[in-house]
Formats: sequence, C-alpha cells, structure tokens
Amino acid sequence: MKKILLFFMILIAIPCGMVLVASLFFEEITIGGGDSLKKNYMGKSILIEMDGLYKSIDVEEYVLGVLPGTISPDYAQEALKTQAILIRTNVLKEMLEKNTSDAADLSYEYLTVEDRKMLFGELHYEKNERCFERAVAQTAGEVIKKEDTLIMALYHEVSIGKTASAKDILGEDISYLQSVDSSQDVEAKRYMNIVTYSFAELKEKLQVDGSLQENKTAEGQQNNPNDSRIDIAVTESTQDGFVKQLTAGEKTLTGEEAMQQLGLSSTNFYVEEMDGGVRFVCLGKGNCLGVSLYGANVLALQGKKYEEIIRYYYKDVSVVKYNSV
Repeated sequence: MKKILLFFMILIAIPCGMVLVASLFFEEITIGGGDSLKKNYMGKSILIEMDGLYKSIDVEEYVLGVLPGTISPDYAQEALKTQAILIRTNVLKEMLEKNTSDAADLSYEYLTVEDRKMLFGELHYEKNERCFERAVAQTAGEVIKKEDTLIMALYHEVSIGKTASAKDILGEDISYLQSVDSSQDVEAKRYMNIVTYSFAELKEKLQVDGSLQENKTAEGQQNNPNDSRIDIAVTESTQDGFVKQLTAGEKTLTGEEAMQQLGLSSTNFYVEEMDGGVRFVCLGKGNCLGVSLYGANVLALQGKKYEEIIRYYYKDVSVVKYNSV
C-alpha cells in the first residue's frame, strides 16, 4: 500500500516540479499569474459604455483595449511596451486636462475582447492578447514627462526617413518634439503611398469647379466638362517636403486639410499630373511627429529597451511612475 501511495505522490510531484522549474525561465507560466494585468491595476478608473451599459474599468485595462488598434502584434515586445506607455501617457494627460473619467471624452477607440477576437481571428487571439497584456503589465503605471508635466506622446506609423519637428508641423517649437533620424523607415512597405484621382473625382472630393477649358476635338466638338482639368499645385511646403498649402482651382487648403479630404497617408506629398487626373505621391504614414512605430520596432529588434526608444525619439524626457508626476 505504501508503495502505491508513494507511486501516486511521485506522479503528482513530477509535473508540479516541471512547472516550477519552467516558471523560473518563462514568465507567462509563473504560478500566481506572472504578468497578470489585474495585479498591476493603477486604481484609477474610466467609465465606458458597453452594450448600452456603463462599466467602470481600470486605466490599465483601457490601455489594453486601445493598444491592438494602434500597433501590429507582430512587432517586438519592446516596441509594444513603448506604445503602451505612449497611450497611457496620452490617456492620463487627456483625463487630467479635460477633468474627465468618461471614455466618450477621450480620443482613443477602445476595443472590447469581442472586438479583439474579430480583429485577430480566433486562431491568433490568445497569442496576440498575451503579447499585448504583457506589454501593458510590464510597463504598468509608467508615463512620460518633461519637467513634471505629461508630454503629448505623439507617434506615427512610418516616418519619411526622419521624424518632423513640432515647429514644422504645428508651428510651435516644442522641446521634446524635434526631428530625429529614422532612416530605417525607408525600408517599410508603407514608406511610399500613391493615391490617384481623375479630375472629376478631385472636383467632387474638394468641392471645386476647376478650370473648365473650351478645348475642341478634331471634329470640333467640345470636351466633356466633367473631364476638364483642375489647376492643382503645392504652393507652400517645409524644407523636408511637408505641405503647408495646396491650391486646387480657386480653393486653398492646408496640408492637413488636403490629407484628410483626399485620404492621403501624410502631409508629406507632391502632385504629378497625368492623363485625365493627378496622382499624389506620399512619403511616410501619419503625422511624422514623435515616435515612428516602424522605427521603434527596428530599434527593438536591435536590442534597444523601451526606455531607450522613448528617449531617442523624445528629447530630454523621463519615464516615471504616474504617482510620481
């Protein structure tokens, strides 16, 4: 009987021992939850509407729901950690400045678990969720400040090979938003984006009449006015090619307005006329301010830690726990 009892004790002890040993090397399976997000909650809540009901969730849970909609799960863990800190900084800054805890007042879109399952697909959900949860848990409470003030933690998908300065884009010199080299970005698939419009489509998009020309065909018939060209040109830009002003017919737009109305990937673009229309050749994706997420991933793959990545893209800032701000 004793031998049987000893046998069963050994059977139980072996797998337990294996888990214990493995937990020394793999954080995900540490007994007690490892990087469990709940034990890293900040204790600061956000009120959010879900299925017609209001629910109070911790800031860290909110960050977890925002993160997948802003960065690829295929990026290196240090890049995901970087982005988690940027989102947390922006969320807390917005809550503070707007004096709100209502998610409806915040700029981000929160993805529920169901949303995330749809985004990733059932096959990849568990793996991706673990990556994002680890990034949030391992940076829990960390934010970026400059002289005791939460910064505008701006970021973009791909730069033009270097980031832009706030003075160029916003017209304001912000000490931590200076141009830095991000030359690895030119290798990104989305570094160059081309958008093509016929003149008729441009007139509809920009709500302009264009320059209707009375050109005649060989048979003496007038061309279709809908095919008439529009005089469109970049009339002001920065030294690095960020468009400040675009004219289309008699209409003048800022680079930001042109980007939004024409669905361009950035304000860094030039215009090429082609038969029956124009094409916009855009460099970079996003506002090109602050952290390039593509560049951050390259730095992470090179062995850089998230603190190094943040301090590279933002000048003279500190990464601190929120309760010390």
